[in-house]
Amino acid sequence: MISALYGLASAFGLGAADFMARFSARALGAPLNYAAVLLIGALGTTIWLFAAGTELIWSPLGYAFAVVHGIAVAVMCILLYMGIARGPIAVVVPIVAAHPALVLAVSVLMGVRPSVVQWAAMAVIIAGGVFIARSAVAESDAAEAKNNRVSVLIAIGACLAYVAIVLAAQAATPLIGAPQTMWVGRWTGLVFIAGILLVQRAPIRIPAEWLPFVGLQAGLDTLGYIAFLAGSNSAAPHITMVVASAFSVVAVLLARLIIDEPVSKMQWAAIALIAGGTAVLSAT
Repeated sequence: MISALYGLASAFGLGAADFMARFSARALGAPLNYAAVLLIGALGTTIWLFAAGTELIWSPLGYAFAVVHGIAVAVMCILLYMGIARGPIAVVVPIVAAHPALVLAVSVLMGVRPSVVQWAAMAVIIAGGVFIARSAVAESDAAEAKNNRVSVLIAIGACLAYVAIVLAAQAATPLIGAPQTMWVGRWTGLVFIAGILLVQRAPIRIPAEWLPFVGLQAGLDTLGYIAFLAGSNSAAPHITMVVASAFSVVAVLLARLIIDEPVSKMQWAAIALIAGGTAVLSAT
């Protein structure tokens, strides 16, 4: 039961934070928006890490992988926020959520031999991604289709970055543990994004009226990650992973209910394929 609750908290936190980027990334720009989210998240992760009494482990190789993980997270989230700001959310978020299929494909190249069920799940996820990308163009007028093509390309870039996130975390975790990997990664990502903002010479200031909104967004994002980590160490971690994989469904549902974003039957079917395939991969 507790594992499922962790999964629900993770799915809601990550899905709601992604949906909120629709507004904050448009107003502040994706890099500044995620920098603020990451700053609060890094501080929250630090408090959680030391409050839990986590023993820090020194491993140069582990730290190197954690740094790569953090940079990949920063790149992925900036691209994700850019895509969400452009929309449609029902296209961008599910494509990014299809990353487990690509992770499995890379694992195959590295010598892993998936089961028949895993192969089937990968095929289902890829099919869902293709369907939703095609629907973004086929179901739109010329101007909207052009905008959606760009959104699809951004989402594919974020999906590829997500693959790097997972692979780097898988390499770092056995060496320094999952909590420390996330902790190092968050601070690394923050430094990386600060560098981007300095190169852009953009104003590093958030208007006062946006501070509560971004604070809530950051809190939800941090909740999502910490709940996922806590669930990964619970009695049934596979249940947490399966339930947490529904974060894309949460984001799309919020977009449909709150901003009345149109979602076609083909898109709902594609989202179901991606979410279902991801749940199967998470459980196996």
